[in-house]
Parts: sequence; structure tokens; C-alpha cells
Amino acid sequence: MRELVGKQRLGRPTAYRLARRFGIRLGRRLLIPAWVVEALLEGRLDLEKEGVPSPRA
Repeated sequence: MRELVGKQRLGRPTAYRLARRFGIRLGRRLLIPAWVVEALLEGRLDLEKEGVPSPRA
């Protein structure tokens, strides 16, 4: 996910918080649905409302 959004815009801690909030766990893997990445890129995902800190500027 950080590769799609940009490592400078989304820090590792925030990416893990998003994954824990919206992700699906398969064994040890934490998968993030495509709609979450799309919503984040399009600005439709309100991170503050979801309790996730905003991505780094």
C-alpha cells in the first residue's frame, strides 16, 4: 500500500493502523482491500473520523 500511495505521504505506523482497522488477516499476512487504497488516494477516506492519524505531508 505504501508503494501505491507513496512512502513520503504515508508512514509505516499509519499504514499498519489502516491495515489493522480495515485489513483482512490471512495467517500472518495482513491484506488491505483495494477499496481502502482507492478511497485513500481519492480523499474519500476520512482518517481523522476513523481514528487513524493523517498521512505525513
